[in-house]
Amino acid sequence: MARSRLGYSPALDGVRGAFMLCFMAFHFGLTVLTGAWVGINLFFVLSAFLITRQLVEERVRTGTVDALAFYGRRARRLLPALFLVLGFVLVYARFLADEAVRRTIGGDVLATLGYVMNWRLVLEGDQYFGDQGGATPLRHAWTLAIEEQFYVIVPLVVLVLMAVLRTRRAMTIALLVGALASAAWTATLGFHDVSDYPRLYYGTDTRAQALFVGAALGVWLAPGRSGRPPVPSRRVALVAGALGVASSVVSMLLVGPYSAWMFNAGGMLLFAVGSALLVLACVDPRPNWVVTAFGWRPLAYIGRLSYGLYLWHWPIRLLLGPERFGGSVAATLVVDSALTILVAHLSYRYLERPVIKHGVRGLLPRLRAPAAAIVVPVLVLGTTGLAVAGTAPAADVDSEVAAAATAPAPDITPDQQAYEPGSPERIAVYGDSVPYYLAERFPQDRFPGVEVDNLAEEGCDLLSAPVSWAPGFRMENKPGCTATKKEWPQRFEESGDQVLLIYATPLLIVPHIVDGERVWFDDPAYAELITDRLDTVREQALDAGAEQVQIVTVPCREASPEAIPEEFRVVIESSPQVVEEFKDPRHVNGVVKDWADRHEDVRLVDLHGALCPDGYRKKINDIQLFNDYLHFSPEATPMVWKWVLGRVSANWAERD
Repeated sequence: MARSRLGYSPALDGVRGAFMLCFMAFHFGLTVLTGAWVGINLFFVLSAFLITRQLVEERVRTGTVDALAFYGRRARRLLPALFLVLGFVLVYARFLADEAVRRTIGGDVLATLGYVMNWRLVLEGDQYFGDQGGATPLRHAWTLAIEEQFYVIVPLVVLVLMAVLRTRRAMTIALLVGALASAAWTATLGFHDVSDYPRLYYGTDTRAQALFVGAALGVWLAPGRSGRPPVPSRRVALVAGALGVASSVVSMLLVGPYSAWMFNAGGMLLFAVGSALLVLACVDPRPNWVVTAFGWRPLAYIGRLSYGLYLWHWPIRLLLGPERFGGSVAATLVVDSALTILVAHLSYRYLERPVIKHGVRGLLPRLRAPAAAIVVPVLVLGTTGLAVAGTAPAADVDSEVAAAATAPAPDITPDQQAYEPGSPERIAVYGDSVPYYLAERFPQDRFPGVEVDNLAEEGCDLLSAPVSWAPGFRMENKPGCTATKKEWPQRFEESGDQVLLIYATPLLIVPHIVDGERVWFDDPAYAELITDRLDTVREQALDAGAEQVQIVTVPCREASPEAIPEEFRVVIESSPQVVEEFKDPRHVNGVVKDWADRHEDVRLVDLHGALCPDGYRKKINDIQLFNDYLHFSPEATPMVWKWVLGRVSANWAERD
C-alpha cells in the first residue's frame, strides 16, 4: 500500500489501480489502448517515489538507513505472491503449455527468482508485442526484475547522496541528471527497427530514467527534520494534476507500439515526468479533483491489489487464450478481468496481507526458522522448473532437411528450363535477407559451372527512404545496409561477376517516407521512387562490368495471423492493404515488370509466376516452401535455385 509517515494516500493507490486496469485491458484485447505499455512508467515512478521518500525519512529521523530491515520488508511484500504464481505457472507449463514453453520454463523460473528476467528477454531477443503463442508465462516478470534491481541499490544511493550532497535541492538535481543521462543513453542505443526493441524495452539502463524521476520526486517531497514535507502551491498541484492526467490519456490512446521517438527523442522521459506530475497532485494534502477522482474507494482497493493483478493477469491470459470466447474482446475482457481480480483478492487477503503484517508467522505460527520460508520455496521452485523443462522433448532436427541435402531437387513447373553449365559462370545476388539466405545455402555441388557471390544484406531495403510500417513509425536503413549499397559495385567488379541478380524485396510492399510524407502505391511518386532506384542499381552494375542485369519478382506469401509476427501485425493494422499486397504483391511486381521491359539489358525472373500460379502454396512437391513468414526453407532452397538458375541461363542466352 501507499503509506508514509504522513498517512495513507488513497489517491496513489487509485492511480495505480487505474493504470493497472488499463494495462490488463490492453493485454485482454482492448487494443484501442495502444499505448498502455507506456503506463509502465507510472509504476516505476511511483515505486521509486515511495521507496526513496521512505528511506530519506528514515535517514532524517534516525541518522541512517537499515538496509537489512528494508530488504526484509520488500521480501515480505513481494515473495509470497510470487512463489504462488510460480507454482501455478509450473503446473500450467507441465500440463497445458506447448513444448517450446516447457523447454525454456526452467530458465525462466530461475531468472524470475533471481530478478534478472529482463536481461534474459534481452538476450533472447523477445519482442514484447510478440504473439502470445509460445510466449513465456513469465514474460511480465521483467518489470519485477528492474524494480528489484533498483531496491538492491537504492539504500546505498540514498546514504551516499545525503552524505555527499547534503541538501535536498542538490540531491534532486543529481537524480534528474541521472534521468537525463539514461534518456541520452537510450537515444544513443537508438531504435532503428524491431530488432532493437528488446534491448531498449527491457533494459534496466533504459528504464532507469523513470526510476530516477520518481526518486527525485521522493527526495523533494520527503519530510525534513520537522516531520513535514514541502508543499507546493495549490496552483502548482492543480496544474501538475491536469498535465499528468493529460499525458496519461495521450500516451494510452496515441502512442503506438513502435514509436521510435519514445526512445530516440526522449519520449520515455517525457511521460515519466508526466507520471511524476500526477503523483505530485495525488499526494497534495489539500482537496483537489485529482485526489477525489483517484481516491475513489473501489479504485483505491484495485490499487492495493495491483501487485497480485500484475502477477496473475498474464498467466491467466495465456491459460484462457483469445479464442476461448469465439474471439469476442468483450467476453475476454470481462471474464479474464473478473478471474484475475478474484484471484488477486484471495491472494492479498489470505496470503499477502498476513505476511505483510506478521511476517511468515502470520501464515505459519510454529515456524522456527523464518529464513526457511524463502530458501525452501526458491530451491523447490527452481528444481521443479528444471525438471519440468526436462520433460519437453528436444527440438527435432527436421529429417526432411537432411533428406533434401542429397535427394535430387524436383522441378517447380512442368515446362521448367534447365541450367546450362557456364551460362553464365558468375552470378552476384543483391537484395535483403531472402536472397542472402538463398546464397548462403547455395548447393554448389548440385550446380557445377556457376559461382554465386552473395552481395545481399539481411534487412536491407532496396530503397534508401525510411520504411513506415504505420503512421508515426519510421525505420531508417541500418549502417550495414548503407555500407553494402556503397561497396557492392566494387565487390562485383573485383569478383568478375557477369550477371547481377536483383531480388525485389518484400519491404517494397511497405509505405516509405518521401519528403516527409508517407507514400505508397496510390501515389505515383512511390513507383517513380522504385524505378529511379532500380535505374541507379542497373547503372552501377553496368559500370562495374555486368553483362546483364536480371530481377526476381516477389512471390506470394501466407498472411494469416499465425504467419506474421505480432511486432509487424500490430503496426500494420492501420494499413490492411499492406497485408493484401503481402499475400499477392501485384503492385510491386507490376512496377518491377514495367521497369524490366524498359531496358534491353534487363531480364525478368518471374519467381512469383512460378510459385504462385493459383495463389499461395504451402508445399511444392511435398517440400515446405517457407520456414517462416518470409524466408525459403533450407529443404526448399535447392528446388528454388534449380528453377531460378534455369531462368537465369535462358535469359543469359538472349543477351546481345
